[in-house]
Amino acid sequence: MPPIISMKDSTKKFLNVEEIHETFAGGQKYVFIATCNKKKCAIKMFKYGFGEREKRELSFYIANEKLAGIPKVLDVKNEKNETIVVEEYIEGDCLQNIIGNYNSSATNTSKLICDIADIMEPIWDKGKTHRDLKPPNIIITPKGLPVVLDFGIFKDPDLTTITDTGVQPNSWPFAAPEQLLGNKKHISYRTDFFSLGVLAYFLYYQKLPFGSQRDDVIAKMVAQDMSYTTENDCKLNDFFEATLKFDVSTRPRNVKLFKEVLH
Repeated sequence: MPPIISMKDSTKKFLNVEEIHETFAGGQKYVFIATCNKKKCAIKMFKYGFGEREKRELSFYIANEKLAGIPKVLDVKNEKNETIVVEEYIEGDCLQNIIGNYNSSATNTSKLICDIADIMEPIWDKGKTHRDLKPPNIIITPKGLPVVLDFGIFKDPDLTTITDTGVQPNSWPFAAPEQLLGNKKHISYRTDFFSLGVLAYFLYYQKLPFGSQRDDVIAKMVAQDMSYTTENDCKLNDFFEATLKFDVSTRPRNVKLFKEVLH
């Protein structure tokens, strides 16, 4: 994403910023990759203030700081009533930029999906759902291991949801039917199973399984037409068959079964 703002000199001084390497703009925040106190980090500043969603995400990271495969919060600052979050810098490549490495490779694709499941398993075990597993939210480290980013729209069944009715938060290319059709009560870890099924298909075939336009995908889901094309000898066919289902209850019941069908 191209930089669209610069950090104020006063903020640089406040955070002891020695150098800014890159600037990214997301939907809700700006991210500055910078060196502070001789250490590289990711500085997050929020476009529309530090609201309920941002507070929930920060609480999630702090509560799960010992988990491998998710970023660690290094510091939280407040400058003139503006909250700034400083996270560890994750060295590696954004999956979005290296999807070609997985083209027609069932081995590479299945390993990545399994590694992501290993990261998410303790989170799923607590009943939480990421709801936004997609290539831009996954970094592949130099060791070849994924790091899962951006829990901004994660769902915690123990907390009041931000969006109680209507279409649930999602990135439509990797969203499950219950997200796109607004079936809130059906959203669970199996929602993430569906997203990882779409991700695996996307990596292997370099295209989306249900269409390249949002309206077309929704129309298929409304019709409960979850058909897609695949090669007869693709070693991921059993995984696609298990995860890319309209009915949530027919997807794998737990992570163990999810991994078994993946292999």
